[in-house]
Amino acid sequence: MPHLRTFLGAPREAAYTLLAPFPGFVCGVVLLALLAVSLVTSVTQVGLVLLVGVLAVARGTGALHRGLLRGLLGEDIAAPPAREKAPGLVGSLRAALTDSDGWRAAAFTIAYAPVGVVLFVVSVGMRLYGLAGLTYPLWWRAVEEDGRRGVGLAGDVRMDSWLAALLTAAAGLAVLAFAAWSTRGLLTLVVRPMARALLGRGRLDDRVHVLEETRALAVQDSAATLRRIERDLHDGAQSRLIAVAMALAGARDQLARAPGDAPELARGRELVDSALGNSRTAIAELRDLVRGIHPPALNDGLDVALETLATRAGLPVTTRVDLPVRPPEAIASIAYFCAAELVANAARHAGASRAEIEAYEQGGVLRLVVRDDGHGGARMRTGRGVGGTGLTGLAERVSTVDGRLLIDSPDGGPTTVTAELPLGQESPACAS
Repeated sequence: MPHLRTFLGAPREAAYTLLAPFPGFVCGVVLLALLAVSLVTSVTQVGLVLLVGVLAVARGTGALHRGLLRGLLGEDIAAPPAREKAPGLVGSLRAALTDSDGWRAAAFTIAYAPVGVVLFVVSVGMRLYGLAGLTYPLWWRAVEEDGRRGVGLAGDVRMDSWLAALLTAAAGLAVLAFAAWSTRGLLTLVVRPMARALLGRGRLDDRVHVLEETRALAVQDSAATLRRIERDLHDGAQSRLIAVAMALAGARDQLARAPGDAPELARGRELVDSALGNSRTAIAELRDLVRGIHPPALNDGLDVALETLATRAGLPVTTRVDLPVRPPEAIASIAYFCAAELVANAARHAGASRAEIEAYEQGGVLRLVVRDDGHGGARMRTGRGVGGTGLTGLAERVSTVDGRLLIDSPDGGPTTVTAELPLGQESPACAS
């Protein structure tokens, strides 16, 4: 079998060179013609729509080639990610025309047309020629031209003897070996590298995929660490501070009932009162810190957390939440802190008399909209030393999950701020 493969090649390689070139050539020629027509007519809407269709067909043709490569050659090429959907007709058209994976698939399809022809000629044509030579001793006596047996070559040279037949068989065997070697060389040096470069994920896509996986792991670890810190602070340090405060309160009561007005006794009462006040302040600050790490209301869902936030705001706030699926914890935390900051800004800085919070899912994105009837003029500050505060800090927090913050706040109001948060991403920034 190894010796037979040397001359005939691997069966799967032979099957690929027999099955893939014809559809590859047809698809390449058709796609090239459609691409030329669409580019010429791209100044019109019909041409742009046709170009979008060409790229979609190219993606489908790329999937066909990946299937043939995987099934016949064992070349497993990961499919590129699906094209991202953009809102609006113009956005969808722009996203389709800038689909780099579609353009790379089109480039492969067009480039494969001549490569497939060469591959077919080398693999199939040369093998047929070699088999004819290899079997020449079996049928040369059956061929008769001008009363002479055998096949004639240039001039008067004829292969009409057993010696010539055997030499022809040896030449046919060499042609078969060369065809197998050439086929494997074309597949190894041309087809496989071209397919990996144009049909799979681009280098940037691979890098982005790795970074997304790394960030997801970091998010999980960060979220677990923050929740552990929250529990430790709530169950450990806060409980001990409460116990200290209760002990100090008891000591103050004992000192208040103690007889006498000695200076030392009065000084002791002052020290206990001061320590009790400091412990209560520390408890309040610790509770704020724990709520800042993870608001307890989020344990019951973002809708409950936003309703709780509305009841504690310094102005009337209405909420509308339409989330069929509970968002990831990190996304929900970002949305909550954005809503809390925006409502606080409306109450303290915008002079608003009412506000509205709306949260809903659209196209795999959580959209948090906060409106108020204040005097407007909200702007993100830029420059050194302003990051992490106000609207700038919210924009930075939202950007950590590839989201964005949209601000519509003309002078005189009203103000509408929209946070768009992809539901497929998580970030530790939500609780930082």
